[in-house]
Amino acid sequence: MTALWQEMRSTGGIFMKRLLFLCLAALLMLPFFGGHSEAAASKGKILVVASSQSQMELADKSIMNVGFFLNEFAVPTEYLAERGYEIVLATPSGEMPVMDKGSNDKKFFGGDEAARAKAVAFVNGLKPISLQDAIKGGLDQYAAIFVPGGHAPMTDLMQDKDLGTILRYFHEKQKPTAFICHGPSAMLAALPDAAAYRQALVSHDAKGAMAAAKGWIYSGYEMTVLSDAEEWPGEVAKGTEMPFHVEQALQIAGGKMRVDGMYGSHVVHDRELITGQNPSSDIELAKELDKTLQAE
Repeated sequence: MTALWQEMRSTGGIFMKRLLFLCLAALLMLPFFGGHSEAAASKGKILVVASSQSQMELADKSIMNVGFFLNEFAVPTEYLAERGYEIVLATPSGEMPVMDKGSNDKKFFGGDEAARAKAVAFVNGLKPISLQDAIKGGLDQYAAIFVPGGHAPMTDLMQDKDLGTILRYFHEKQKPTAFICHGPSAMLAALPDAAAYRQALVSHDAKGAMAAAKGWIYSGYEMTVLSDAEEWPGEVAKGTEMPFHVEQALQIAGGKMRVDGMYGSHVVHDRELITGQNPSSDIELAKELDKTLQAE
């Protein structure tokens, strides 16, 4: 009996030592697993809004293929995703947005083909929801909103009622709201009657545009956008004219335009609004948005 008791005590001691070792190991691993998950969750979600349109009618009634500009979409969103933010893509239709084929070029990524390919893969890996679903799911879950450029926002986004609802919410809560290049045209969705304002612009109805511009939540804000001077060379080269120019459209609505030269990076930050002038502003805008979110 005594021998059996001693054997049990010996076996139990080994078991207790192993149990103690496992507990200590688990405690040591907590900073790598539990702590990392907590940090990732604390970053929050960013709602990225893109157009559902692939064509735009020009001033002469001809049709131009449009879409999102790859680097303007991918560079800011990749940068933010790498820093722990969850990217949620939304479009009016809930379907994947179309890329402007002309933007799928390594020249917009400093000549880096690998960066271009990585950007395409990142965007294609996103699964979009509709703007209505974003609203129904609760806008309070999003830390910021970002609208990339390309000409497409000049079609549906700038007159989308659901986007107007989203922008007014972010404005009321003073949550970071970012746009780049032609993307700021989407801010006009926050007008009381955005469709009437767009129609007045297309019809060159100055009086109608001034009347429809009243009540814009961003009136008096400093902002930037692709300048008329940057737009015109492309129009001349293609022998086309835009249905309206975004710099003028924002200015008529009450925006205080702050453009700076041609094709260089330029970002303007006024209250919750962060705007980038052109494709070259992609990384500067991303860093400004990230800095703003960290200061929240």
